Amino acid sequence: MQGTVLEVPLDRNTVLLMDETGTFAVQGVNSIPKGKPCLSQGKYVMVMGVIQAVSPEPVIRAVKMADLSELATLHRRMWKLEVEELQEVLA
Repeated sequence: MQGTVLEVPLDRNTVLLMDETGTFAVQGVNSIPKGKPCLSQGKYVMVMGVIQAVSPEPVIRAVKMADLSELATLHRRMWKLEVEELQEVLA
């Protein structure tokens, strides 16, 4: 998943992100090596992990997190295309 960091609560173990489809929670960020620099409101990040829930909003247990803010416009455009391609492959 990719999205913009909306909230970083004080415990910093769960953050709220938003992409074009809505919001989703990312859990376990304290255990991600080098993940903490990504935990600032407004940063555009990539999260790899395991889906924990899909309703009422997606929840992901993070394994890896990377800051994509430097080229956020490019990454946003590419992410949309990657999702569309995956949907076609799975259909």
